[in-house]
Amino acid sequence: MPARIKTRSRNRLLAATLPLAAVFLCLTPSANSQRNKDPLTPDQEEQVRAVADQPDERVKLFVKFIELRTDSIHRSVVRPATQHPGADIHDALVGFTSLVDELQDNLDAYDESHSDARKGLKFLLEHSPKWTAVLHEPPESPQYDFDRKSALDAVGTLKTGSGPRARRRD
Repeated sequence: MPARIKTRSRNRLLAATLPLAAVFLCLTPSANSQRNKDPLTPDQEEQVRAVADQPDERVKLFVKFIELRTDSIHRSVVRPATQHPGADIHDALVGFTSLVDELQDNLDAYDESHSDARKGLKFLLEHSPKWTAVLHEPPESPQYDFDRKSALDAVGTLKTGSGPRARRRD
């Protein structure tokens, strides 16, 4: 009898830990996939870190990275690498929106800390008008229309906040 009780206890323990192990295994890939969705490459992250204390240069870097995404969107429309470029356009739009949001967060932080980012803002205001035109280039598609709207909203928010910041600092 005691051997049966020990076996049942082990089975119950195994039955209780197995679902926990399954949950752990399911969460591990999702954490990894979130890391893969970071819009910046490790090299770009390092470039951003290198200018962390230089607001103008950091803004210029973000504008450069955003323009890489707009170039990608434009290339996907003009010369698609695949027969169905929707996935590429979707990914570029998501990356674009993430970068614009990150730039907006940086600008908000600079504004709160009264950091001088006038040169970077001027650079931003010179380059951002063409972004909206590029976002309208892809034909309508349910595969990425929501992402396009999100990107356009992010640009609109960035433009409405950047103009007053630049004028306030002058």
